[in-house]
Amino acid sequence: MSLVAIARKDFQETVRSRGMIALVVLFSLLVAAFAFAVRPTAESEQFATEVLLSVFIGPFLVTTLVPLVGVVVGYNAVSGERESGSLKLLLSLPHSRADVVFGKVVGRGAALALAVFAGFLLPALVLIAAPVVFNGGAFLGYTVFAAALGVVFVSIAVGFSAASSTQRRALIGGVAIYVLFVLLWGAVTGRLVGAAGPLVDALPVSATQLRVFLRVSNPTTAVEALSNAFLGEQLFSGETANRQLSAAAMLVFWTLAPPLAGLLKFDADDL
Repeated sequence: MSLVAIARKDFQETVRSRGMIALVVLFSLLVAAFAFAVRPTAESEQFATEVLLSVFIGPFLVTTLVPLVGVVVGYNAVSGERESGSLKLLLSLPHSRADVVFGKVVGRGAALALAVFAGFLLPALVLIAAPVVFNGGAFLGYTVFAAALGVVFVSIAVGFSAASSTQRRALIGGVAIYVLFVLLWGAVTGRLVGAAGPLVDALPVSATQLRVFLRVSNPTTAVEALSNAFLGEQLFSGETANRQLSAAAMLVFWTLAPPLAGLLKFDADDL
């Protein structure tokens, strides 16, 4: 129950923070603004829910803002308590270091997921009440993917936090991953595949297959692939089913691997 206790404490503290309240307000305002931009014309009552999500909210909000917020929420989870000295007090209680790391992943990830749902809720209620045909199921399902992406980046940031002795180092690591995944991934992987041409030719896969794998290895594009398939009513089916399974597997990997790696370094540190 130690992990649950830490998760509950971090969840409550994060939810009550002014930053999280501001995040909910920001999400609501941005989603509402995008919804207003794609509102139906007077000739039609059909609301373009899928267009709102995949064209407007996805690229401009979910795959850009949510990962950044995840880094901010998670980077000081362990390193902040280490710098303040409260980590020694925490570990003097019946908590293992694994409880601390994964408890903070669960608590802060749940807090961010709640903020995402709350931020999407008010615009959804307004759209449901409006005299338009609004696809509430698609909207809710897409919100699940947005929340999952936030949890992944919280997990990555907590991993850096556990492995770092200072908040600054944890923040640098988290921001570096954000820049790589959100801003540079396509360019970096494209050049990598191009430079390793002879080596790629020797592999039992084609260059195209390798590019697809590298694409879904990025949690932001993995969520994009899954959410677009969901909106197209082809989740884990159709021609891209294998690609979607790979994307889902990579999301699980990025949720578990960084905290585990951070825990290995954390266990070896002398506090």
